[in-house]
Amino acid sequence: MIKIIDQETSIQNPDELKSLVRSIFKPDGLLQKNLDFEHRAEQEEMAISVLESIDSNQHLVFEAGTGVGKSLAYLIPSVLFSKNRKRPCIVATNTINLQEQILNKDIPTLRTLFEKNQSLLSFADFSCALLVGRGNYLCTTRLRKAALGQGELFESRQKKELERILEWADGKAVEGIRQELSPPPLQSVWDAVNADSSLCSGKRCSPEHCFYRKARAQVEKADIIIINHSLLFSLLGAGVSPPNDSDGIIFPDDFIIFDEAHEMVGEASEHLGVSISSWTLENSLKRLYNPAKRKGILNKVGRVKDFDSVDFALHAVSDFFNHLHSVTLGQKDRIRILEPNEIPLDLLPPLSRVIRSLVELGENCEEESLKVELIDQSKRFQAYINGLSEIIEIKDSNSVYWIERTGKQKQIIHLRSAPLEVSRILERALFDKSSPIVMTSATLTQNASSSKFIESTGCKNVKDVVVKSPFDYEFNMHIKIFEDCPEPMSQERSRYLEYLLLSIDSLASSIEGGTLALFTNYQDLHYCYHNLKPKWNKKQRSVYAQGIDHSRSELQKRLLEEGDVLLLGAESFWKGFDAKGPALSQVIITRLPFENPNHPLLEAKNEKFTQEGKNSFFELTLPNAIIRFRQGIGRLIRSKTDIGELIILDSRILKKQYGKLFISELPKKHFDRESSTFLIED
Repeated sequence: MIKIIDQETSIQNPDELKSLVRSIFKPDGLLQKNLDFEHRAEQEEMAISVLESIDSNQHLVFEAGTGVGKSLAYLIPSVLFSKNRKRPCIVATNTINLQEQILNKDIPTLRTLFEKNQSLLSFADFSCALLVGRGNYLCTTRLRKAALGQGELFESRQKKELERILEWADGKAVEGIRQELSPPPLQSVWDAVNADSSLCSGKRCSPEHCFYRKARAQVEKADIIIINHSLLFSLLGAGVSPPNDSDGIIFPDDFIIFDEAHEMVGEASEHLGVSISSWTLENSLKRLYNPAKRKGILNKVGRVKDFDSVDFALHAVSDFFNHLHSVTLGQKDRIRILEPNEIPLDLLPPLSRVIRSLVELGENCEEESLKVELIDQSKRFQAYINGLSEIIEIKDSNSVYWIERTGKQKQIIHLRSAPLEVSRILERALFDKSSPIVMTSATLTQNASSSKFIESTGCKNVKDVVVKSPFDYEFNMHIKIFEDCPEPMSQERSRYLEYLLLSIDSLASSIEGGTLALFTNYQDLHYCYHNLKPKWNKKQRSVYAQGIDHSRSELQKRLLEEGDVLLLGAESFWKGFDAKGPALSQVIITRLPFENPNHPLLEAKNEKFTQEGKNSFFELTLPNAIIRFRQGIGRLIRSKTDIGELIILDSRILKKQYGKLFISELPKKHFDRESSTFLIED
């Protein structure tokens, strides 16, 4: 509960605000005295830098090594500045873990600190709100409508799911977001009750009853707004901006803190393009009318010709994506679209017919809520047609277009696009505005320079600062590099895989704590998992693998609880995976994390560099791999008391010229060279 303080927050002199921040972070300062936090000079420097940046409207890039305490270093000056100047602060994170840390740990810490000190008491009533995409919120207006019309909309399994959501909404829901429901709701039912609809509007829904409207009301009054990168870039891509041309990026006179800023460019690229899947189109049509079950939105008002148009469109969608699956993709999981009209246009006329049906039915519908729903659906399908047209015709010469298979069974086909140069878009959407942007992470530099990161974001006129981690890596981390590992890309891959298997088994078995083995592809991960599991079952120790056993959060929980787990991870486990203590005593980097050079976006960027006379490997591939390498290393030591071994199996780090650049990024100079003769096979 927020304690209301009847004191006016007003500090006019910037030096006074700076003195207040120093009083919190200095040796024997308020953090140390009141909360028993140890003084960290790096954290103090960062807090002052953040305050100076937002106070002077100057952009800031701040690399803070692991253990600096970044979140408090930017939250405290941001809250003080936001309350004092009445300017909202947007904190954008990339992972749910960090969002939860800020909301459940850091924000309560700030409030406790402020309430304990007279000099900070007037700031203690600061407000903080979480904003997620509106499709994640339950709309009680749509829920009531769905409950009344469930006969037309849902079959028996869906009705049971609707009852579960109704029971949850009736007193159990806290924020009213789908993430609170376990297991997650059926998508087909959630689509009918979430707030991503014009039916959920200020006219029909009030903050007293609608979770989304309540969240929006809180956000509009909040001093600190927590948001994720993907939503922020989606809002920018949709053209969201402050009303009446006022200064700001999302809200009037706002400023933004990007934590986990090393993910900015990738997330922007992901969410500023087009993405349409076979699953999305098929389910959107079945939501209108499912011919097999004779259920859907059109059940009440649809005519025979409307049902026929949906049925025809469903067959067209099936034929279209089957063609992409078997003919266009063939044996490949991903293929770039290089020429206009490489993909057949057959799907567009059937979807246009569906839109005409929706528009006609909407114009003649007397029931207001259904009329709004029909109009919404017509707009949604028009957006699908626009996206398909852009991809089929390759409308933007500055974008890359491709088709790919996804899903566990590789049965979902995606049509995708991404901007080739995100920096130009970010420069216009973020950095040319009057709002200051602070970007921070533990991994922004290469060879102690932020220049490549800054260039990739399109940011100009920026101050950059680097502070090291306060951890004692010389004492706490032992590094071993294996010099006889076969090259991963050699023709005799069986030798490499057998080496990998023996190494991971022996190294993970030799320690009492847990091991995280980091992979760059799922084929190698699956090979090791299926061959190690029987052995580890005999040892009565657990081996888990990303994408096979459990969710990421469940895997993290099991690693911490069991204490001696072998966890095989790829992709997201290189970053943002946090496990303190002996439960994670060893990190094994199986392979230097170079990106797949055949990905269409990387391929197009490589072509661009070549045309400009640049070496794409040194300009793009190598820098990205070094950043990811640093992120993987960062999984091991997460606190001052953590001790562990870093194992690097990829011998290219010792044999190739570029290996020196990876070695220079190790957190300590000394490492041991090892070979497979030290490994013992059971």
